[in-house]
Amino acid sequence: MSKIAQAREFIDNFPIQKIMVGDMETEYKVLDNQSTSGNNKDSTPLLFVPGLRITMDMWPPTLLYDFAQSNYRVIVYNNRGTGNSSDGTKEYTIGQLASDAAGLLDVLAIGKAHILGWSMGSYIAEELALLHPDKVSSLILYGAGPGGDKAIPSSAELMQTLGGVSGTPEEQARQILSFFFPQSWLSNNPDYINQFPLLKSTVSMETTQKQAQAIVGWNGMYDSPSLITHPTLVLMGTEDIITTPKAALSLVEKIPLASLIQVKDAGHGWMYQYPEKFTKIVNTFLEII
Repeated sequence: MSKIAQAREFIDNFPIQKIMVGDMETEYKVLDNQSTSGNNKDSTPLLFVPGLRITMDMWPPTLLYDFAQSNYRVIVYNNRGTGNSSDGTKEYTIGQLASDAAGLLDVLAIGKAHILGWSMGSYIAEELALLHPDKVSSLILYGAGPGGDKAIPSSAELMQTLGGVSGTPEEQARQILSFFFPQSWLSNNPDYINQFPLLKSTVSMETTQKQAQAIVGWNGMYDSPSLITHPTLVLMGTEDIITTPKAALSLVEKIPLASLIQVKDAGHGWMYQYPEKFTKIVNTFLEII
């Protein structure tokens, strides 16, 4: 059995669950290597925070599997309005999405967790550390920037294309993921789509627009650089066209305890390109803090 098949089988052993978090029903899954319930209290909580148009089944299976085997209690979930999480009644803001994440930890009786946020999820993670600092052990900010109106933007054409993605889960995945990698890597890995998670849900245009508005409306980190005091790791691919390397450098300057690792020839989705390297880097960070 290949490692991908082994990882998928492991993940499938854990049921998708739903729980009320404030004004909405949140879809989530908890993975660990000690039980099929995900309730191993001895493992260290690690919360994966998804980004724009990202659902919890888009995390690489081998990545989740490796962290669970490293004795982390891996929590993945869908933001409000994505997958089968309900839309709720509250306004979509980065602050609200951060409070949703804190609320999920509360209802799962998790005092604090390591927080790994990807892309828009890194904004949510940053805001979580600002609004609910006691819930955060450390931050891993991947494909991240400081946000706000002073942020270094992606191209308008790219964002318009991402906003117009439609079709089945598989069709949406192909359209989105094509922007996550350098063209040279895509050319050398024409079957890359076969290495990806088996997508089970989509994100509506309405939710996409609300998430995009939340990103635009977020004030970002420029005015509160000293308020995040958690150990922080910023991960960036040198060929990222969605969140530029310059944005990552700006972010590191705003967080006193932040370190930056840039990976050569890697795009916004480099955790798919180099999953073993991604796991090793994050594990090393979590072991030494």
